[in-house]
Amino acid sequence: MSSVEQVETLRNAELYEDCKTMAEFILTLDECGKDYLDNEQRLTVYRCLADSTWFLHEYHLAESYYKKLLHSYKQIERTDKNANEPDWIVESKYRQHACLLKLNRLKDALAALESIAFHQRSAKVHLALGQCYQKVGTSTQEATSAYRECLKQNPNALSAYIALLALGGKLSDLLHTHPSAASIHHENQAQQPTPVTVSPLVRQPWFRTLLQADACSASRDFSEASRLYQQIDAQYLPQSTYVLSQLGYMQYLNGDYSQALHSLQRAQQIDPLLLKHMDILAFLIYNECKDNSLEKLVNHLMSLGDNHPETWIAMGYYCLKKNHKPSRTVYLAQKAFALDNTKIQALLLKGLALYKLKRYSDSLSHYKDAVRLVPYCFEGYKGVVDGYLATNRLNDANMFITNAVRTNLKENARAFTLCGQVLAKEASSLDKARVYLEKALAFNPKYTDAVISLVDVYGQLKQQQKSIELLKEHVQMHSDPRIRQLLIENLMKSGGSEEMLQQVVRNYPTAHFERLEREMNDDSSLDGGRFDTGAMGDLDPMCDDVIGESFSDEDL
Repeated sequence: MSSVEQVETLRNAELYEDCKTMAEFILTLDECGKDYLDNEQRLTVYRCLADSTWFLHEYHLAESYYKKLLHSYKQIERTDKNANEPDWIVESKYRQHACLLKLNRLKDALAALESIAFHQRSAKVHLALGQCYQKVGTSTQEATSAYRECLKQNPNALSAYIALLALGGKLSDLLHTHPSAASIHHENQAQQPTPVTVSPLVRQPWFRTLLQADACSASRDFSEASRLYQQIDAQYLPQSTYVLSQLGYMQYLNGDYSQALHSLQRAQQIDPLLLKHMDILAFLIYNECKDNSLEKLVNHLMSLGDNHPETWIAMGYYCLKKNHKPSRTVYLAQKAFALDNTKIQALLLKGLALYKLKRYSDSLSHYKDAVRLVPYCFEGYKGVVDGYLATNRLNDANMFITNAVRTNLKENARAFTLCGQVLAKEASSLDKARVYLEKALAFNPKYTDAVISLVDVYGQLKQQQKSIELLKEHVQMHSDPRIRQLLIENLMKSGGSEEMLQQVVRNYPTAHFERLEREMNDDSSLDGGRFDTGAMGDLDPMCDDVIGESFSDEDL
């Protein structure tokens, strides 16, 4: 058995470290002229080296060897130049593309995939092509075609369905040819695009509901997507970590932090090895001020390895909350972003830490990067607005959030509320603030912060009766004690009837009742100063007291 054949046995036995070492020895002997290799043998050695470094996750080396492998293959003369390339050459090009993605060389990765002949592209190649086209952003049509080809070869590819929906495709266009999808037919099917091959799974109610939920997610209807994922969880797949993690993500995007926390914690309990959206879970625990839970999450993620960005993000929030070290958090967030530059939580965390260090311009820069990365995530916009307000750039804050509600955050109750809060900071724009806050309540009647901010605006506009009517309307549907407190204060200001006051106070917690009773007995008037809804910090932990810690480059 020749030395080249012995190297092949190591690769086939998956002894990749030994295979890599032996292959390098053989190449060295070839290069110094002591044991020449012919073209076929050199090709085999390059293949062994490339595959071994690929499986060892040494992507720089693997890409280099795959490049040499493909170049050597082209040098070999073939009798039939029109013959198909061997399957292992196609796979080598696919792996080369994966290496290039790891090295952030997106265009080179796309070129590697495009070099595969169309008739030799498998479902996974078409899917990877679609993802590359989508990331490059040059042609939506090419990405759509690639995803459709993927579904033609394998109609069960859920990723392709989700990607097509994200590109603006309609669920009915994908499924209208299937008998079980008759309920979502289009009236004029002659104008519909060529349908993809539909998965037999479409006959299953859970799969159709799942695609509907993904369609709502793609159209940024996070509230409806949450409802559908909850339906799947309750009726079909109660232990699915995919469903629960998606449900938690939709609830997070919709601003339902407590529900998102519950969903993601359930997902982690079912699968302790789960990493998806654990960075969001870290933020939610931080936001709920649950230090012990955050420490447990950090220790758990560390046990899974330190090569995951979620681990570093969780550590960053822990340092910010428990150790009060924003400068250390900056380093941890940067570490997470270096591991995965698509992690918006890394940018949000770094922006928050820089804000606490009073490095407002740097904080603004990172929050703006977060907005560009995920333009439908409210938290990025909130960070930009807070940065502008911290530097007394009220007009910039106003223009930024006003533009956001007209473009990327349409029908977003939190965004409209934030817009109203910014406008309410100037007496001349109180009427505009009222309009935005009323729209926020139209989008989400149960959004407490919008109610509180609108009551504050009504008070500044001397519309006391409107404040009372609004609070009476919402006092029954809200468990937040601030609503009842504001109603009592506004009734006392306006000289409300004793019967109404007693009715509200009767349903109010005892401690608050005793305080109010003392104030009433002392004939003291309530000026509402205890609850300032105009302060942006009341609605977000970003505006907690900034820790007085000096920033040093040594901390990085």
